[in-house]
Amino acid sequence: MERIWDSHIHLFPDRLLQAIWKWFARAGWRIPCSGRDPESLYGTLEETGIERGFLLPYAHKPDISSDLNSWVRDFCRGHPRLIPFASVHPRDYDMNSVLVTALDEGGFAGLKLQLAVLRYRADDPSLFPIYRAALLRNKPVVIHAGTAPYQPHHPEYGALGLERLWPVLDAFPGLKLVIPHLGLNQMDLAASLLDAHSGVHLDTSWALGHPELDLERSELRNLFEAYPDRILYGSDFPLIEHDPLAGLRALRELELKPDTRDRILWRNARRLIENTGWCP
Repeated sequence: MERIWDSHIHLFPDRLLQAIWKWFARAGWRIPCSGRDPESLYGTLEETGIERGFLLPYAHKPDISSDLNSWVRDFCRGHPRLIPFASVHPRDYDMNSVLVTALDEGGFAGLKLQLAVLRYRADDPSLFPIYRAALLRNKPVVIHAGTAPYQPHHPEYGALGLERLWPVLDAFPGLKLVIPHLGLNQMDLAASLLDAHSGVHLDTSWALGHPELDLERSELRNLFEAYPDRILYGSDFPLIEHDPLAGLRALRELELKPDTRDRILWRNARRLIENTGWCP
């Protein structure tokens, strides 16, 4: 049976999750899972056959990170397929305490930064203590630094752009970064980052298998075969408008080498979090 690790999953406390559903509805997204609670969503994840998954929270305002991380820790302990990543906001009252509690005491596997929500550019100095904390502990940062799926008229767009990662990676050589959504809209730049920095990874969330995106299959195959150790399968479940299994089907249709496919499906994700301290 094929092993699958989903490196990009979003679940939140129910009250916050319901607010997120309302935000997406106002934005015009038609999400099949909209309105559901985290327990029922976890049941759907089990049905997809994933072995493990990265649970990626994100704080939309200061001083909610600690409570959000506590919920993530407890939810993951009760739902052992999930591996917790921590949320942090650069304006948290005691950001260092948030990081120490999650990364050291809680043993979280890494950090998640959603720059479109934070309204921060990747190279804003306010984020540098976060990168430094992750690097010192050899823990990955999943960072939404690219422009997809936003359009130029959205207010979030101005905080995005993969070019902002160059000074970050120069300042923190060896930092492990995961860029979601294949770096869509800037895939050439994403490939340049992969080529220049061994700690950079891409995940396939939202982009691979999206029915409205016309991604060239041969280009994807070439990218995946060129960097077989640096691509992670991810779905972005449940914040997607399409079938959560569509990405898996699209991955299989690429007809990759079996070893490359296995690396993308689970081995790269497992390697990324080895020795990060998470013990359910």
